[in-house]
Amino acid sequence: MNTSARNTALTAAAILVLLGGSASAFANTPTQQLNLSVPFGYGGVTNLGSQTYTIGGGSVLGATVNGLQVNNPKLQYFLVATVSGTTTSGYGTIRLTGTTSAGQVSATGTFTINADSPVATIGSDLPSAFISYAPNISITTRTGSESLSQPFAIESPYLNPFGNPIILSSLDGYTLSIVATYSIGTIVWQGTQVQGALAGTYGTESVSGIVTDTGSEVEDLVAGTAYDHGTTSFSQMTDPALDVTGTYTGSDTIPTAGATDCSSMTGIPGTCTETGFQSSGTWSAGSLHGTYATTWGVPALYFGSTITSTSSASFGNHGGFVSGFFGLLAFFHHL
Repeated sequence: MNTSARNTALTAAAILVLLGGSASAFANTPTQQLNLSVPFGYGGVTNLGSQTYTIGGGSVLGATVNGLQVNNPKLQYFLVATVSGTTTSGYGTIRLTGTTSAGQVSATGTFTINADSPVATIGSDLPSAFISYAPNISITTRTGSESLSQPFAIESPYLNPFGNPIILSSLDGYTLSIVATYSIGTIVWQGTQVQGALAGTYGTESVSGIVTDTGSEVEDLVAGTAYDHGTTSFSQMTDPALDVTGTYTGSDTIPTAGATDCSSMTGIPGTCTETGFQSSGTWSAGSLHGTYATTWGVPALYFGSTITSTSSASFGNHGGFVSGFFGLLAFFHHL
C-alpha cells in the first residue's frame, strides 16, 4: 500500500495499502476476468498501527533564545520516537549555537520523549508533535547557564513533507524556539489497516463485498516516497468463491498537486502543508497477476482504488481466486 499525508498546525495528519489476492484454480474450467474498484471515499484507515519516526539534520531558518534572535545559528539535532496505540516514547539530542544582541548563546543537551500531541487517533495516535516534559537541555548565555524548565516539543515532519521546515520549541514559545528543515525524516509503519467497500464484475457477474488490508511501509519524507507490502482479504463477497486472501507490493509518492498550506495552525509560515498520497503496484496470487492504482484524499485518511488484472481467473465450483488493490495510508497529517 502506500501511505503518507501531512498537515496540521501541529495538528495535522498519511500510510497506505494495496490489495492482493489468493485463490485456487481448477483445470478444464472456464476462465473469467475479475475487475474490482473501491469508489473514492468508500475506503479509509481503520488502524494507524505502530510508527517509528527518525528525524534529524537540516538548516536553521530562524531561532530565538529568551526572546532574542539568534544570529548565524548552527544546529544539530536528532530524534527517534515510537508510537504504539496512545503511548509515545523516544529520545533525542540538540545543539544550537550562535549570537544574540547579548552575546554568545547556546542550547545543548538531550531529551526523552514522553508523549505526543495527536492530530488524529485511529487505533493509534498520529502525532502532530513529540513532547519531552523534562528535557535535559542547558541554555548558556553571557550571564551563565540554566536548564530549560519548559516542556520541549518537536513538530512531526509528517506535517510538512519534502524536508520542509518544522518547529522545535519550548512550549512557552519564548525560552527556546527554532524553525529548521530536516535532512532525515523517515517513518516505519507496521500493522496499519485499511478497509473499503468493493464493487465490480467477475466475468459477467456483478459482485461486491468488503476488503481489509494489513501492511507495513517505509516512508521517506525527504524524498516524498514510500514502499509497502502486506496482506489483503476479501469478505462478505456476494460470490462466496471470492472470499479469499492474498498479498501485495507497492510504491507510493506524495503529490505536490492539490497540497494546501496549513501554517495558520502552527502560527509560523511555511511550517505546515496538507497533502494527499498516490499508490501503485502489483499483486500476485497463484497464476493470476495484476496492477493497481490508489488515490488518497487530503488528508490521506480516505481513498479510492482501481484494480486491473493482467490475466484471467479460473474457478471450479468450490474454489476461486480474487485479487485487488488498495493502497494503505500515506498518512496525511491534518484533520
